[in-house]
Amino acid sequence: MAAPQQPKAKKATDVFALHCLKPDCGGLLAYEVDADNVLYVDLAWTARQDAGVRYFPCPKCSGKNIIEELRTDKGQLKHNVARWEP
Repeated sequence: MAAPQQPKAKKATDVFALHCLKPDCGGLLAYEVDADNVLYVDLAWTARQDAGVRYFPCPKCSGKNIIEELRTDKGQLKHNVARWEP
């Protein structure tokens, strides 16, 4: 008699600390992102805003890590840390 198969465990989402997107900075920001820089916990509401642009300031280089809205395949609204600006 064959032993019953165990259900496969779900693969956990890879979560990383958000680092400044300026290549020569790499300052650590207090947010978590996935491999595509999409905020793991959507804390975009805590971002600063300047002329309609939302951003997380870097504590190391004082640059702006720009946040953009992103729609998933299921229609969910998420936020992506897309680029760096001085």
